[in-house]
Amino acid sequence: MSRAPERPSSPMLQNKQVLLDLINRQIRKLSGLRFWWPTFPEQLEERFERDTEERRCRRLWLEGLIAIALFDLFLIGDHLNSSPREFWRAFVVRALIVTPVCLIVNASMLRKPGRVVRESSIVLGATIAGLTHLYLESNRSIAASAYAHLAVMAVILFTNIVMRLQFPYAIAASMIMLMGESVFLHYDHMLSHDEKLVAMMMIAAVSLITLVANYSAIREERLNYLLSIRDEMLVKDLNRLNAQLVRHSESDALTGLANRRSFDTQFAHLWKRAIVASNALSVIVVDVDNFKKLNDNYGHLYGDEVLRRIGSLLQQALRAKDDFAARYGGEEFIILLPSTPLSAAAQVAERLCKMVELAGFPPLDPAQTPYNSNTTATVSCGVATAYPTLREVPEQLLEAADKAMYQAKADGRNRVSCAPALAGVSLSA
Repeated sequence: MSRAPERPSSPMLQNKQVLLDLINRQIRKLSGLRFWWPTFPEQLEERFERDTEERRCRRLWLEGLIAIALFDLFLIGDHLNSSPREFWRAFVVRALIVTPVCLIVNASMLRKPGRVVRESSIVLGATIAGLTHLYLESNRSIAASAYAHLAVMAVILFTNIVMRLQFPYAIAASMIMLMGESVFLHYDHMLSHDEKLVAMMMIAAVSLITLVANYSAIREERLNYLLSIRDEMLVKDLNRLNAQLVRHSESDALTGLANRRSFDTQFAHLWKRAIVASNALSVIVVDVDNFKKLNDNYGHLYGDEVLRRIGSLLQQALRAKDDFAARYGGEEFIILLPSTPLSAAAQVAERLCKMVELAGFPPLDPAQTPYNSNTTATVSCGVATAYPTLREVPEQLLEAADKAMYQAKADGRNRVSCAPALAGVSLSA
């Protein structure tokens, strides 16, 4: 016997598996101790940027406002340690020139610019603020020169650690600060050579330390992002598999209808709903006529084909989305019809009987003997309707419909029988 070719997986599943493999490779890289440039492959980088863009822009906007406020607070130091003329110059530069530029840069974050524009704008604003300190304190006094170095270090700390610029841009901002510091020290006449050397070493050390911290923070951020994506994908797969298991556990493998377990759950739900709404609930019990004779003549495999066809016809006979059909056991089926009076339920049962009779048996294998003329494709249906109350139990309705089905068989099969009203039970005749 030739082996059937394997069915290829869907492109969606293939793409999902490729993405998962890519994520796992990146997680292994980020989890190691080796230096790794914090950038994902193009497909993953685009997704990372898309998922984090809005949150990062809003965070940069808020932190930018804090940075601008701190920058302008340095005017207090300028006022305390400067002459009126120097303070006025500092006020013009800080409040009237640099602050408006930084506010424009900061406001652009609300428009969610692309990564290059966003990070470059922060570099621009930060370096302008840092170089402004150097410009204002240049050649004023020894204290002013030392004060300028501390201000630059504060800008580097805030930019690389608090605002956490993307690593390449953090390097660029730090290098610009270092170059500005070098120019400042070259032209500064207040500090000795040794003091300039110490100042340069301090700025370089702060830059290096903050870049290491920046790299670690960005690496952890990206690793956590990958772990969250992977967990989300795995949870979705698990939920999908659980849903499939639930569907399989509640469906009949032969006919595809709901099984007995699923029916019991749905029946209890519809019974309670009918009590609350004071509506009717109808049940149709369907049994295949002469099924044992059918199995004896043509075998159980052909009997399974008959059950599959009747199961399909049952689904076609339903009227509304709330109607429910299940295989009750063996050759017996059951239909639940919420908010349906007895007359309407009887019409559904009659339609089903006609559909089965017209459809007939599934075609036989030509090698098989033609079926016995006494064996026909028909079903017998028992119908019962109740208006459930808290005093009754749902089993009474099922029992009434089952008795009506046996009455239909006793009356000659291929017919519908309705349950009479029972004493003490709200069944409708």
